[in-house]
Parts: sequence; structure tokens; C-alpha cells
Amino acid sequence: MIEIEIVTTPRLTSFPIFLAFSRGYFEEEGVLVRVRALKSYEAVLAHMREGRAEAGEIPFTVWVDQQLRKTSPHWTFYRGTVLSCLVHGFYSASYMEAESIRDSYHSFLPILHPYSLDRFVAEEFFRSENYHRRKPVPYLTTRPTLLIHEFIRAECLGVAASLQEFPFFGEKGYCLTVENEIPPFYLPTNMLVFTGRFASKFPEEANRVSRALKRAMEDLANHVAYEGDSYVADWVGPCPWKPSDLDGFYRRPVPELGRILSGMPSYEDLSFVMEIYGKTFPGLEGGRKILKDLAQSVADDPFPKFPEAFAQANSASNRLYYSNGKFPKLGGALKDIAPLRSLVSEMKEFALALFSGKREVSLDTQLPKSPYLFIRSTINGILDYLNQEIRDIEEKNKRLSEDNYLLETRLDISDLKRQTTEERYRYMFEFATDAMIIVNADTRMIVDANRRFREVSGYQISEIKNIRLARVLPDILEQTELKSPSGKDQNMTFIPEATLILKDGTRFSVGLSVTGFSAETKRFYQIQVNDNALILESEKIKHEFISNISHELRSPMTNIQGYFDLLFSDPVLSLNDDQKGMTDVIRKNVRRLNFLIDNLLQLENKNSQTTEEMNEIFDPLVVIEEVVYINSPPASEKGITISMDLQPGLKLKGLRFEFSQIVTNFFVNAIKYTERGGVDVSLKKISDKKIEVRFTDTGVGIDPKYKELIFERFFRVPDQRNRTVGGTGLGLSISRTLINKMGGEVIVEPNLKGGSIFKVILPLHSE
Repeated sequence: MIEIEIVTTPRLTSFPIFLAFSRGYFEEEGVLVRVRALKSYEAVLAHMREGRAEAGEIPFTVWVDQQLRKTSPHWTFYRGTVLSCLVHGFYSASYMEAESIRDSYHSFLPILHPYSLDRFVAEEFFRSENYHRRKPVPYLTTRPTLLIHEFIRAECLGVAASLQEFPFFGEKGYCLTVENEIPPFYLPTNMLVFTGRFASKFPEEANRVSRALKRAMEDLANHVAYEGDSYVADWVGPCPWKPSDLDGFYRRPVPELGRILSGMPSYEDLSFVMEIYGKTFPGLEGGRKILKDLAQSVADDPFPKFPEAFAQANSASNRLYYSNGKFPKLGGALKDIAPLRSLVSEMKEFALALFSGKREVSLDTQLPKSPYLFIRSTINGILDYLNQEIRDIEEKNKRLSEDNYLLETRLDISDLKRQTTEERYRYMFEFATDAMIIVNADTRMIVDANRRFREVSGYQISEIKNIRLARVLPDILEQTELKSPSGKDQNMTFIPEATLILKDGTRFSVGLSVTGFSAETKRFYQIQVNDNALILESEKIKHEFISNISHELRSPMTNIQGYFDLLFSDPVLSLNDDQKGMTDVIRKNVRRLNFLIDNLLQLENKNSQTTEEMNEIFDPLVVIEEVVYINSPPASEKGITISMDLQPGLKLKGLRFEFSQIVTNFFVNAIKYTERGGVDVSLKKISDKKIEVRFTDTGVGIDPKYKELIFERFFRVPDQRNRTVGGTGLGLSISRTLINKMGGEVIVEPNLKGGSIFKVILPLHSE
């Protein structure tokens, strides 16, 4: 198995070569291939002429031009597969007038190669009646990647290109061609060719490369790609294209893409290409017959096979054409002066032009064959490459400058937002209703105080700054709960009892809320000072309200329970099973409300028991069964199945009512957010000291990013389902507070079958 190298340009139409390589079509044909994307057609042709590559992608008309030159069979290019056939037109900037197209002298026209199809399409356009040029067209050879950048330059006259390959020209340019100037033919644009040395020595391998390439083109034409991937994903090397560019070109409608990638241009299309080539370079003695034969051979045999393809180069017309020893003169006056003197003279003018800052200069190569023609061509090639490199770097610098400008703009906006935020914070801090101070966490010096603190303490703004915190709040130094603020976390500590020393020495009992934060690499505390007298007064009012409302609820609830018991103690009253179940639910909820009222009264009684003394030992199984029984009717209405797996013999210590509230919140939520399926409740011992109550549902589930937020007060997951179901967002917050009070924890996990799993882990009471 031999190894060859194929060189291409970064044109979209050369992608089938890369696709055949990445999908292993060349290897399946028994040929090892390396594919390399070069920057320009000059580089591709140089690599092939010097034997660095065995095949390459070149313009179709470059191959046509090469067929009209007498070349050694080893160094000629033999036709492979036509890679694309595109519709061409002439596009100018929208502000270009007809007079500018005809008379402009300083403008230029970018082309991909001196013999590429776009050059001949442009020449045909300039021969039209409306836009007949009075002056020669100054062409600028450029790279495919720079063609768009050259077009948007102010000096650019326009561009001859295909809208299928470069849709940019249709968006930013103006099409000047009509059918009678440039017919909408699908003209052969570029093709794969083999060097004569390779094709003559390895004809079968050349055929295999063509077959693999044809297969890749058929895949693209029929939209055959790996499932779920884009065309870029098939290329494992340094892909020179963006995914959007490839998808935009190769995902067009199948009929159009089939004509582009068929590799079989019609004889009419080929004849038009040969005609505009012949008009550009007239006076070919016997060459028109060669052009006609070339068009016929490509139309009759679009996929040539070797060694049969060598017969075309040895046809009778070819031998007659090459035997006369004359070559086409490509225009330009002949120099009568000696070749060496001419070269030296032009090199002097050339150097002066470069020194004066002119880059678009070159040496004259339109001369008869001479030993210095190769030198001229080589120097021009080097200059073209350097000029293209310079333009490429200029475009990159331009994009970097634009990016830098955008970054500077964003930084200015960010700085403005930061200043606005600082001013807003400063306003809120200064005019806050609570007394507040800012303290340096390292030095414990007060750096700022708001107006309310200055009014309370009696200090002026110039006096309060840079005094020690211990002078105002001596007790805070004894607090070990204060943590050093870190970069991201804001640590908050509440100190219920502290002493505030006013300027006149008066002492007050206050509560402190301390928040740590970082700013500009320094650490600070924000201390909010709360008057304990006001807090105590507020607590007193709250306790009185709760006590009054509890007593007001106690009397009607006692009457309801009394009359309810009296009514159902009547032996004459008969109820069916459903009605008995309903009355049982009523009885249990009445008892539950009475228990709640009793708890409120006990908590508000100054001489009542402590919370520890109010704790009781109870069986969680009984509580869970009661909660499930009371709250099951909504599940039956929705068709949801309820299952329980409860381990008996377990004991908990705490307030039975609070545990009942925990179970109720989780169970009701499970039913509320489940439309189909079921809800499972389980109780089991997971260790010697812990039990687990698990609630599993098959409902809508919870996004992982909301796992912690759902336990915040008033938080509800932002979706349409929650807005429909309703709720306050307090249930889970209250439940976690009660669980923490009992010394437990709650864990939420996704259910693999859909829905959520809530695990409540509580300490097991042991005798």
C-alpha cells in the first residue's frame, strides 16, 4: 500500500477530499493518503511541480491552460474528478455606478489565480455592452480566505464569484450580470488532478483515489452523514472551515447540490468555459481545436481511468499542435532590449516602488522564453505570497482591534455599573432605618457609620471613623462566633445580647447582626445594631396576640367537638362505611386543631414547661398512618396509588404534632405534583441511632439547580406547573426547620423512574 499526499486550498468545494479521508474511503480502496490544506493555489501548484505532492485541487481553467503548453509528460497534470460546478456572476459594492466599473483606474479586482475561472468570468463581463472596460483590469491575486476582505476594501472594483460558494456577496454586494452576459451555467470550477509522474507510475492507485472521492461527493450530494453529527465532526485534523459555513453549503436542497457535486458538467457548460478562455487569450494557433477536444473529452468521460486517459494527450490534434513548437502569447509588448538588462532595470524600479510603500507591484512575465523568465516568475510568486501574508495579518489585526474596542467598551460599562452599584449601596447604607457600621475585620477599626447610628450614638461622622470597635461595642470582642469573611461566602452571626456605649458613656442593651464580606482584597464586617427594648416590646405584642387568638379559638373548637360527639353518640343515627370514614376524618382533624391550640397556649404561658419538658415519646408509624389516611382522598380522585412500608416498634422523641406536620407537608406535596403513577411512604431503621422516613413520587421532579432553593421561605420553582398548582412556598421551609429542631436532616434526590425522593433522617429514641 503506497502513501501519497493531496494538497488543497481552504475552499468549501474542496471539502469532499477531507471527507473521503476522515471516513476512511481512501484506506478502503487500499491507498494511504495525507491531506493538507495550503493557503493559495500558487502554493498547491508549487508543491505539485516540485514533487512534494502527488495530487492536488486546482482551478479547472488552470488545467485547461496547462494543456495548451508543451510540458514534459512527467510534469503535466492529468485530470481526475471535477469537484464542483457553480453558477457565477459579477458582484460589486452597492454604491458602484456603471461609469465606475467602466472607467475606474485605481480600483482592482481580486482573483484566486491568474488562470482561475473567476478571472475569465470577469473578462467576459467587461466585454459586455453595458460595462465595456476602456482600461485594462488591474487584478490582485488573493487567497480564498481573504476574498471577502478584499471585496469590502474601498478600492475594490467588484468580484466575479459564485453566490453558492460565497453568499456574502449577495448580502453585501450587488449583482450586475444578466443572462445575456453571464448565462446561469453550472461551470466547472475546481478539480482534482494528478501529477504525470504519479499517474504514469501508479495508474491503478490514481483510479482508487478517484473512486473514493466520488463516493464522498455522492454522500454529500445525498445528505448521507453519520447520525447525529455534522460534517465537521468527520474531520479529525485541523479543519479550515467553520461548521456553519459547511452546513450552509452542503445542506442545500438535494437537486441543486446534486448538480454542484455531480462531477459531470454538460458539454454546453464546458464549451462556454473554453469560449471565454479563448477570448481572453486569443491567437492560439490550433489551440481552438484543442479546447474543443478538451470540452468533448470531459463531457464524454467525466471520471477518467488510467492508463486509458493518457490517450487523450497523444491524440492527433495534440501532436499537430505541439509539433509546430509555437506557444500562445499571452499579451503584452515584446521587449527588444537584452533580457538581462531588462531584468536589472525592472529590479531597480521594483525596489524603488517597494521603498516608497507600494506593495502591489510585480515584474513583467509576458516575455518570450528566456533563462530569466523563471527568475521573474519566482520573484513574483514570493511577492504575492508575502503580500497575501501581510493582508492576512492586517485583517487579523483589524479583528483584534475590533475585539479590543468591544472589550474596552464592556469594561467601561462594567465600571459604570460598579460605580452605580456603589452609589446605590452607599445611599441605602446611609439612609437605612437601622443603625449600621462598617468595621475592618483585621484592625477592628470602624471605617464608616450611617446616619441612624450617628444619631443614636451621638458621634459626628468625622469622630466615628477610625476609632476602635471596643470603644463602642466592648462585648463583641468576647464573641467567638465571628468568622473571618472569605472571598465568596458572606458569614452572618447574630449576637442577641451586647452592650452599646454612647458618646456620653450611656450603655444600652442591643442585639447585633454581623455580616462578613470582602472588597478590594480587604475584609470587613457590617454590623447592624438593633434596640433590644424595641425587640422585647414587639415580642410582647406578638405573644399577646397569639395568646388572645388561641383563647378565642379554644371556645368554638370545644363546642364543635362537644356537639360532634353528642351527635354521633345517638344510637338511632345510622351511617354507611363511606360516611363513617368521613366522620372519622372530621374527628381526627378536630383533635388535631385542639392539640395545636393547646401547644400555643402552653408556649405563651410564662410559667409553662420548657420545650424539653414538652417533648414526648411516640411511635412514628401511628402518626404516618393517620396523616396518610386523612390526606388520601385527593390521591384517589387523581387515580394515584398510595403504598406504605412501615417498620413497627420504632420510637421518636419530640413534639408529636410537629412530626405530624412534617409528614403532612411532604406527603401532600407528593400528591400535589404527581399526575400519574404513585406515591410510596416508607419507615425503616437505617442504623442503631437513626431512622429514615422516605417519600417517593413519580411526579414532575425537581431541577438539580433548585435542590437547596426549595427549602428557602416563599421560594417556588419557576414554571407553569407551579403557577397552576398554587401554594405559598412555606411548606418545605417549615418542615426543614422542624426537622432541624428534632436533630435530623432532610435529603432530596431524583427518582430514576421520574419524580423525586425526599429522605427525612431523625435520631432514634432508645430507652
